[in-house]
Amino acid sequence: MQCRFCLCAILSSPLFWYFAASPVVAQQTTPELLELRGKVVNSVTGEPVSGALVQAPGQKAQFTGPDGTFAFSDLQPGDYLLSARKPGFFDGLEPQRLGATQLSAVGQNEQVILKLTPEAIIYGELKSDDGHPLEGLIVRALHWQVQNGERQLIPAGSVVTDDQGSFRLAQLSRGRYYLSFQSSNIGSWSNSSRLRSKKHEQQGYGLQFYPGVPDAESATTIEIRAGAQVHVAQSLGPLRLFDVAGVVQGAAPESGFDVALINPTGETAQNGFHMDSKTGQFQIMGVPAGTYLLRATANRRPALRSTGSGLLRLADEDRPPLIATLPLHIQGDVSGLVVVLGSGISVGVQVRDEILDNAVANKVHQVSLQLTPQEFPASSSWITVPTAPGDRRAQTRFDGLVPGTYTVSANPHGPWYISSLRCGGVDLLRDDLTLAPGVAPPPIEITVRDDGSQLNVKTMESGQPSASGVVLFSREYPKRSQLFRSTNSLSVGNLAPGKYYVIALRGAENAEYRNPAAMQRYLTHATEVTLGPRAEASVTAEVQEPVDGVQ
Repeated sequence: MQCRFCLCAILSSPLFWYFAASPVVAQQTTPELLELRGKVVNSVTGEPVSGALVQAPGQKAQFTGPDGTFAFSDLQPGDYLLSARKPGFFDGLEPQRLGATQLSAVGQNEQVILKLTPEAIIYGELKSDDGHPLEGLIVRALHWQVQNGERQLIPAGSVVTDDQGSFRLAQLSRGRYYLSFQSSNIGSWSNSSRLRSKKHEQQGYGLQFYPGVPDAESATTIEIRAGAQVHVAQSLGPLRLFDVAGVVQGAAPESGFDVALINPTGETAQNGFHMDSKTGQFQIMGVPAGTYLLRATANRRPALRSTGSGLLRLADEDRPPLIATLPLHIQGDVSGLVVVLGSGISVGVQVRDEILDNAVANKVHQVSLQLTPQEFPASSSWITVPTAPGDRRAQTRFDGLVPGTYTVSANPHGPWYISSLRCGGVDLLRDDLTLAPGVAPPPIEITVRDDGSQLNVKTMESGQPSASGVVLFSREYPKRSQLFRSTNSLSVGNLAPGKYYVIALRGAENAEYRNPAAMQRYLTHATEVTLGPRAEASVTAEVQEPVDGVQ
């Protein structure tokens, strides 16, 4: 029974190695068949890892013995993809990434060595100011991670404290983390014509960061090594909680509406919510002081359509919901808000298709377009344009946007590339988009083409192939830059013509590869290549180490 449980759990975190079996590297058990022997070890301590599941294609999976060894016999000569897995361990090459590949070559009578990196753990207790355990609080570990080439603070794991106030955050890779603490009580939700009157001051455990500060900017980081266990004991005092009340206008009473108060990390903040769908009134209770985005949504009123007889009937097509957003900086109770659905800033999107087969009937070359507000990165919006034939609910513009600065990213859905991405005079392949209050922006214009280039890359170290991440960095158009996970060779197609710097970098998944200032330090040892339309080029890149302080 225990083995079955381990097998199911282990299959969720793969780790792969390529191994070329030949008469030189394995002991031949028959004139045609070979034996492949190896060992799984802890990459930190070097100790053998027993009970790790090892697999080879076409072979029965086996667990390593007490000494970490395994052996596959009766193998035909050729290349084999080995995998080693065990709960509590990461890929030994890059702990934050699963499914790494490595071409292994061993000498005669040598074992194949597969490395697994042990998880790190943060554990501890939460208590009130008077020493009582705090049960039911959410504890999150957050760290800076690069997403779409830009640095963001995202959760790496979360747990809820038990009746002793204890918590344990496992499956963490080495790095620097922030801890956040927040009540898990999301309170009540009701649809009522009578909203609650506030009779007394509320207190509770709103969002706080270790060691008891209100935001990540003033929090203390916790640095952990692979395999380490770090203990944290934290006392928390209750905070003043506030109410936010107002009215939503433009919602159909029969459809109702939804209201959510979202913090910069994308989490809802309220401990309770009352609404009256007939009048549009709402009341959000138990909100800590801070910066939030109030988002209201509602389905549109059914549309009427003329029939052949001249009568009206309800239209049967789906339509996108109405949206309104409102930024709030809460330091006390807020009342009298008026949220108008369908208001805010709207940004249209136009696609200029310069692909050769664009004359084919019903052929659409789609692009996903995403707008991410810098103040609320977890509240991004996206649409796909142009819409597919018959998709009546698809959106062709962004609605309900608030003033602020947005990062715009576009990704093609096929073998074409983004030739240009503009909003009026702003080149969105270079710069962010700023929306000003009361100003209607011009539409975002996207041009797609299919005369892209092909680039083949090999990564080397001291004259030998060496696996690493690869960044294709465009200094002229930083948002064209791309990241590729660890490999020793890759082939990239559909690249926009232009100049690129090919950077082979260990730990590349943590590089801000669309930030010119962050990538400048690597350009001296990068390989420069200029690609023309429909061109093909092959380059080699020397593996670089991340600079000091870049994790």
